[in-house]
Amino acid sequence: MDIRILQGSDKPAMRALVEAVHSDQGLLPQFYWPADLLGAELATAEAFGVFEGEDLAGFVLYRDLPDAWEISLVASHPRFRRRGYMERLFAYMVAAKGQDKQLWLEVHEENVSAQKLYEKLGFKEVRRRPRYYGDGATAILYSLA
Repeated sequence: MDIRILQGSDKPAMRALVEAVHSDQGLLPQFYWPADLLGAELATAEAFGVFEGEDLAGFVLYRDLPDAWEISLVASHPRFRRRGYMERLFAYMVAAKGQDKQLWLEVHEENVSAQKLYEKLGFKEVRRRPRYYGDGATAILYSLA
């Protein structure tokens, strides 16, 4: 396992990973990134990735704001789930962000497995946005100092 900052050359692997999630789960609202929205996010966000050999096992996209890293996308390849990779990737991010930044993210209310991971890592729910998603579901906002 290797963790590193992702570069432009990693974008095809990131797109392929998102497509693998869509193929595995269908286009569920808990994780739906259409190609145009994903392309825009990949063009403007920074990313960390975790690799198993040459394969991208998971990644996190984020924006570097003055007081926080705002996480916009967390994706784990279906082949590499339940191996602790995302937990290690988040631990790496926490160490890399330094003491002066928080981590912020939001998650679909039906994505219970992601909520459990974030809470295990020490994230705290700070707010809810009712009817935030296109399917009418609530977004749960988390923060980690």
